[in-house]
Amino acid sequence: MGTYLISDMHGEKKIFDKLIKDLDFQVDKLYILGDVIDRGSQSMELLDEVRGLMVSFPQNVYMIKGNHELFCEMYIDGRLSETVWLSEGYGGGPMLKAMKKMSKEEIADLNSFLKSLPIYLEIESPVHGKMVLTHSGLNADVLVRNDDDTINVIKSIEAGYADNDFNFLCSGDIHSMPVKMLDKFMVVGHRPTIFLEGNSYKIYRRNKYICIDSGGAHRDLGGKQSMYCVEEDKAVYL
Repeated sequence: MGTYLISDMHGEKKIFDKLIKDLDFQVDKLYILGDVIDRGSQSMELLDEVRGLMVSFPQNVYMIKGNHELFCEMYIDGRLSETVWLSEGYGGGPMLKAMKKMSKEEIADLNSFLKSLPIYLEIESPVHGKMVLTHSGLNADVLVRNDDDTINVIKSIEAGYADNDFNFLCSGDIHSMPVKMLDKFMVVGHRPTIFLEGNSYKIYRRNKYICIDSGGAHRDLGGKQSMYCVEEDKAVYL
């Protein structure tokens, strides 16, 4: 029995399947911190697999919204153009190709699912205590302080997303903030660790958070995909 975290799979279904092959979802828990889709050729197939696991094991498999899920939602809602979503920075080609074959009812169902995704979840770690899981971290322009001037992590996440969902989910501010002021330990993805201090594919640690996007979508630059075990406080890499 264990608790496992994965982030930023970006349509790499074969690697996802290898990472989870030994998990037993009758007892093990899996939290996916967003960006299941875009870039990778099996984006829709992977999303369908994740959704199926969530239906089959609703108490043990969870998914948080990432910026790429938001991009898809924005496209369906008419807030993001096809041209922008197809651009290199967004990588929406595989999803758009799959969606062109879907009925209006299927797209409406997809949109409903995306809108239902939480932007954070809270779990317990034997090493770090209460851990707040979210995709990108925090928006430094929208922070909520406690009476002792520490940063209220959950209220800051909620306020940041309510202020501007796009800016919040695309933010990398946490990596340049004084994170010792956070009132809870955080786990984030979004920014590949190969682009952070140390330029390593391994999970990135600071005193009040870790980043588990180890750059699986950037293998040409040395990135790998990872799965972090909460109880053991370590990750495996593929």
